[in-house]
Amino acid sequence: MSLSNLNVKDKILERIVELPEHKLKEALDFIDFLRSRREEGEDPILRVAGCLSGNSLSAKEIEKELYGT
Repeated sequence: MSLSNLNVKDKILERIVELPEHKLKEALDFIDFLRSRREEGEDPILRVAGCLSGNSLSAKEIEKELYGT
């Protein structure tokens, strides 16, 4: 762990201690949100890229895929 990372963690801890009790739940929710994004480990652009690969579909083929008609 680098010195700058330690300083950031120390600053975060200082600020958490200063938060009023009613804001701690919100801070915890935000931390959980950040952790869940990290755990996904997927670049958001890659989620879209999968849609763009492969053969292109016509509007009728898309409707058939979506609605089965």
